[in-house]
Amino acid sequence: MSSDTRFAFTKIFVDDVAAEAAFYRAALGMTEKARLTIGEGEDAVEEIILTTRRGDDSSLILWRYVERPTPAPGEAVLGFNVPDVENTVLAVERAGGTAERPVEKMPDLGFVTAFVKDPEGHLLELVQNL
Repeated sequence: MSSDTRFAFTKIFVDDVAAEAAFYRAALGMTEKARLTIGEGEDAVEEIILTTRRGDDSSLILWRYVERPTPAPGEAVLGFNVPDVENTVLAVERAGGTAERPVEKMPDLGFVTAFVKDPEGHLLELVQNL
């Protein structure tokens, strides 16, 4: 695996992204980097991306499904920036993980993404910047 891989973000599911973002801004001084609504149908999500004022830290992403109930607290999505999503998915499978959703190219947003699970079922999002 490439040394260009970087732990980039953690996502947590919330019921109210705006209220949770306000909490993290007030309590920890985090700042908002972006707001997105992406996907369609049951896969559609709304998210707010937060970081510290340093600007070079990993991000905390608050997200919710638009059309699905919020999962119970306690599980997170681990995000990794990788140089090549497709090759990383293959490496995950060779190491005993599984592909959860296929590689999706989003040139209008500037990235390629895929969701995979580790051998115990924890969700990881792989992101390749275009």
